Amino acid sequence: MTQKTSDNHSIYFVPGFLRMRKHQYLISFVMMIVFAIVGLVISFMLSPKYEAESFLITNLELVQDTNVTEVMVDSQLELIGQLMYHPDITDEVLRLENEAGNQITLAQLKKNCLIERRLMTTVIKVRDGNPAVAARIASNWVEIAYERLSQAYAHALLVSEAKWTITSIEDCQTDPRTLETGFCQNLTPDEVNRLTDDAHAVILAEAPYALGLTKDLQISQFQPAALPEEPIQGARANLMLAGALIGLVLSLIVFEFPGFKDQAEV
Repeated sequence: MTQKTSDNHSIYFVPGFLRMRKHQYLISFVMMIVFAIVGLVISFMLSPKYEAESFLITNLELVQDTNVTEVMVDSQLELIGQLMYHPDITDEVLRLENEAGNQITLAQLKKNCLIERRLMTTVIKVRDGNPAVAARIASNWVEIAYERLSQAYAHALLVSEAKWTITSIEDCQTDPRTLETGFCQNLTPDEVNRLTDDAHAVILAEAPYALGLTKDLQISQFQPAALPEEPIQGARANLMLAGALIGLVLSLIVFEFPGFKDQAEV
């Protein structure tokens, strides 16, 4: 009978916490309390981080039966996220922060922020130990971006119109269906040269100020950040809970030590 029991123990694995003797559960309880206290101590040494979010809302006008592809749409929306770091925008954000007494650099600004895209909305996330500072940076950033991109959109309209003129002239020469329109019928060689030269001049003059935007991507509105109330990192309750869970896991490992197994089998 003893041999059979020994064979069963060698074949089957039974976790140590299922074979605990009386009062051994106190080991888990004590370790959870100890590590929860460790988490509490760490919370006093770590400053919490707050995250504020502001939103820049765009609208992309799509026309059916055109050559606009999903890649083109995605590239335009991705461009907005890249323009959030344009020097005209970030320099103004830093200037306002310096005036408010927060001396930060561009490297620190990039380190503490994250630009995300949610469908047609660009989200600016800013983290800081002071919730008011995080909300202020995020709100200033999105407002400055809205004003700068709205200015660029005015130049983008001129560039898009000039490109449309060149494309229309080229279509008059290559597309038989377009050739029958009134625009093409009234074109003379001198008129073609004049319109083309004017369009090229507009593109060269306005493209640097358009920042790569097109007339189809409209900057609709912005929403400033709300003041964050709960920290997302370094919260005291979260650290204490993490410490208690670590203590529980370690206690389960302790029960697998040979000394505890031998005591449980006695």
